[in-house]
Amino acid sequence: MSVTHTMKELLPELTRSERKAAEYIITHPIDVVRYSSSDAIAGLSGCSRSAVVRLAKRLGFKGFHEFKIQLAKELNEYVSDSATFISDYYIKALDKLKSMEKTPPFYAASKLLKEARHIYAYGYSHSYYSAQQFSFRMARSGFDAEPLNYALGLKDYADIIGKNDVLVVFSISGGAQKSSPVDGLRYFDYPEGPRIILFTMTANAPAEKYAHVTIHLPCVSRMTQDIIIDDAPVFFIAIELLLETMAEQAQSS
Repeated sequence: MSVTHTMKELLPELTRSERKAAEYIITHPIDVVRYSSSDAIAGLSGCSRSAVVRLAKRLGFKGFHEFKIQLAKELNEYVSDSATFISDYYIKALDKLKSMEKTPPFYAASKLLKEARHIYAYGYSHSYYSAQQFSFRMARSGFDAEPLNYALGLKDYADIIGKNDVLVVFSISGGAQKSSPVDGLRYFDYPEGPRIILFTMTANAPAEKYAHVTIHLPCVSRMTQDIIIDDAPVFFIAIELLLETMAEQAQSS
């Protein structure tokens, strides 16, 4: 029996906080693999870290790490049986992106980027590749852009990035998990701080309160409970949509 099915059977026996963790993991198993820490899952599910750890132990594991490894293994095994259907999820995400093309958030982000003295892009962990891609595409289009080293943390750049700059952030959860590196945006939350553009896949994300423009994207990995799918292609396509919007504005000005 899979870990997910075992959790479903255990739900009536769990405490309130353990059940919150279990219900979140059952609905979003990919997040366990993506964020990797019990603190992150606690923040996303709205319970304590200890509840997440207790849940893992109730399931027969020594701790959360062992539980995460088993869940990832089961998800990967499922992929081998259903890979032919993965394209359907990406097509669904593309349909949603198409409806977002040339909308107010893209136009607002385009305006900020065109007026920027310098453009910085930030993404933590896997999202860093999206920040790199964004910087590459912007630089190739003639803009002064560079990715930030996520290992240093946003706080280390607070004295470097100024009011004439734009900081573009890629974050699937938008800081919803505990101790999120994206929470470092608070160090730029002052009148003379940079303009901030947030690409996220979470509605009402905590980091939105720091952003001047927020672009909500479809989260393809949350469209299924059983398959590990990479969300990076959605970020990459959104970057192309933004560049198209910028080109269109340049032609009309």
